[in-house]
Amino acid sequence: MNFPQTPTDVAQQFTNENDSVSFNSGLKAVFIRNVKILWQYKFTIIVGFVNTFIAASLFYYVSLLVPQNTIAQDGYVVSSVSFIFAGAILVDISTKILMKSMNSFTSEMRQGTFETLSCLPFGLKRYFVSEISFEVVYGLVISIVHYVPVFLIFPLFIGFNISWSSLLTLLLLLICILIFFFSLSLLAANFTILVKRGREIAMVVVGLIHLLSGSLFPLDLFPQWLQVIAYFSPMTIAVRACRLCLFGNGMITSKIVWIAIIALIVSSAIIIFLFNLTYKKIYNRIREKGTAHEF
Repeated sequence: MNFPQTPTDVAQQFTNENDSVSFNSGLKAVFIRNVKILWQYKFTIIVGFVNTFIAASLFYYVSLLVPQNTIAQDGYVVSSVSFIFAGAILVDISTKILMKSMNSFTSEMRQGTFETLSCLPFGLKRYFVSEISFEVVYGLVISIVHYVPVFLIFPLFIGFNISWSSLLTLLLLLICILIFFFSLSLLAANFTILVKRGREIAMVVVGLIHLLSGSLFPLDLFPQWLQVIAYFSPMTIAVRACRLCLFGNGMITSKIVWIAIIALIVSSAIIIFLFNLTYKKIYNRIREKGTAHEF
């Protein structure tokens, strides 16, 4: 015997059938809103150009202090300028993604956005994913834009040596790095709600990444115990693999490259799993107490 559908059943069926459409529409709305907000802060983008240029100038002149202006790693020798900038650019992109994500979430929390979204069909988790997706794209684009004048002024990649296979491998590595920082930003967003300090969380994470990745100097300069700790960071091997593709003609079959890809993918999966666990607790807290934005 078929019973007539209740309004709740009809609503649930409609929601299930339109999940992808709702998410795509919400994702588009978040992107459009954020672009309009950024346009209101055009001066900030200009300041970003100046900051990037100052940092690049500092890195450039410090790299010239290296003896013979060369650094050897993984069987290739490259100019100290190229070595430092290759790592600095990767870390700069990750820094922008994390810092902008956490600043955005802190601002949204103060405005009570999370409480509102947790009660709407679009949902809090979808907003998390949409907001972080925008910050990943924005961090990547703005980093490239900020470095355009730097590329034109400084001879950054002296001894640049890359084949088509190395270029494709490098692009694959960069995608894995973006996925890693996307998942890391999601998890950090959860802790932003818990401890109410997104910027501070991002600064700690970025500081550890800078220190342990060997992005600005060879890990051989570390004491032995710190080298062991550094190799537990996925970005350590990822930075080495990216440099190998740029200067040592690294390929997908290179041991360093596939270890980096596996490390980034596994780490991303673990982080997303932790995000789902912590998200449930945060969501229940918002539903039960009705607020998450008090400081």
